[in-house]
Amino acid sequence: MGTWEADWSRDVLERIAALLFVLADLADLAACAPYRRRRQVLEILSHGEAVARPFVIALATGAPMPADGPAEAPETAGDAVRLAGSLRALALALCVLLARRSALRRAAHPRAGWHGPARPEGRQTLSFAPDTS
Repeated sequence: MGTWEADWSRDVLERIAALLFVLADLADLAACAPYRRRRQVLEILSHGEAVARPFVIALATGAPMPADGPAEAPETAGDAVRLAGSLRALALALCVLLARRSALRRAAHPRAGWHGPARPEGRQTLSFAPDTS
């Protein structure tokens, strides 16, 4: 995989992690919604969680993605809180995988201050840490 593909892959994974955090916030908000609205929102979010879980597990283990069907849609406020926690756990696991990948890349290129080739102009990235350069 070339440098551009690796950067693109990292950008996509960072965006997926950010999306999982946003979905978790939506699940938290749904916990306070009336039953009918909560059921609608949690049904959609539970499908997203059912897709994200095998993706993150496959990324972490290198195994093929298991073909689990979507779980039963949560209904109660407690279910919403558990779904939010599950989405946050998946997002954090993805962040850990990205950090580990970065550490391995830095270990492979031990020159001080070297962060790999420069990114193309105009390209924006999502960063979980402040820029200290």
